Amino acid sequence: MAGIQETLSFAIGVLVSMGASVMDAAGINLLKLDHVKNSSKPIEKQRSDCGRPMWHLGLYLYILSQVVGSTIALNFLQPQWVAPLGSVSLIFNFIFARVLVGTKITKQDLWGTLVIVISVIWVVGFGGINQANDDLDIERLKELMLRPLFVIYFSILNLITFSLFGCAMFGYVMVSYPELKKKNQFFNGIETSRLQNWVGMTMASVGGLLASQTILLAKSGVKLLTISISEQKSQFTDKTSWFILLFLMLTATLQVYCLNTALKLLDSVLVVPMFYGFYTTLSLVNTMIYLDELSEYPAWVLLLIAIGIAALVYGVLLLSEAKEDEDLSDDEDESDINTSKVQKRHKKKDPESEDVFVSFDKWLTTLRNRFRSGKVNQSELQMEEFDAKPKK
Repeated sequence: MAGIQETLSFAIGVLVSMGASVMDAAGINLLKLDHVKNSSKPIEKQRSDCGRPMWHLGLYLYILSQVVGSTIALNFLQPQWVAPLGSVSLIFNFIFARVLVGTKITKQDLWGTLVIVISVIWVVGFGGINQANDDLDIERLKELMLRPLFVIYFSILNLITFSLFGCAMFGYVMVSYPELKKKNQFFNGIETSRLQNWVGMTMASVGGLLASQTILLAKSGVKLLTISISEQKSQFTDKTSWFILLFLMLTATLQVYCLNTALKLLDSVLVVPMFYGFYTTLSLVNTMIYLDELSEYPAWVLLLIAIGIAALVYGVLLLSEAKEDEDLSDDEDESDINTSKVQKRHKKKDPESEDVFVSFDKWLTTLRNRFRSGKVNQSELQMEEFDAKPKK
């Protein structure tokens, strides 16, 4: 009987996690679609984010997915299962990005996302070896938060996070107001497209860092609220309690702002993997330090976790290179307007930059036509052999 209950609980957790993944991908890509539609209108007809119904729909779907994925799913599944199942949202993200927004998805996008997914599963898998009991009372949680090691770590993490956020905000102002960019000697020498990419990727990464802290603070913040309600006695009686609540609200708000800003500047196929990778990986590292679990892990496990984090950074670099290569190819197309048609016809196309969905559709169409005819047209075969031969 116990085995049946465990199986049923696991099945419910998987379904809930999958549903949260669908809502997450749909919400984020609705936000992106809304930004695309709004930016395509004349400036005088563009409206602020809060004045657009589709933006609200996408935002609420995303928030609901986080609530469902972080609370309900964890009631049915172990934490080490939630991260791998949550990575399914990246697959749905590709589908919604293509169907709703029409985003071009290249092979390098797929490779970069795959590296991020594997690194996240790697880190969470080894990090979940020691399952410490985090069902602690509020006094113990406050004590853990005030430890010197955690205070130093938390201070350094936030120094990095808010420094990057400040730089990204300054760059975002330069992107939004070209006249200011021209007056600034430093930013004037940077191409607008390259600056936009840097700001978008930084915002996505900072959003993931803030989201990891939101989950960390929620361990104490939610408990403070529930105890206050259940016992009808306020738990916010000291500075630590108010700090937890206020910083929880700050990080939760800023992570949504960073994600929304990144979607304004970049495609969701680049933003979501970066946000998800930093969010999931740092959530585990933060929890390990917060609950004082580092001493319980062997040195080789910590080394493997560090390798997984390095792989995550490599996956982010792959995605950033894919975006830079795409922008460079676009710049080349604009600068080669006077190039002869013969040169353009023989110009080789990088297979990594080809749209995966278009390539698959062409292959499927060819396969379907050959299946219907039952044989390959001889002239078509000769043409393929001729195209395959290297030109002298």
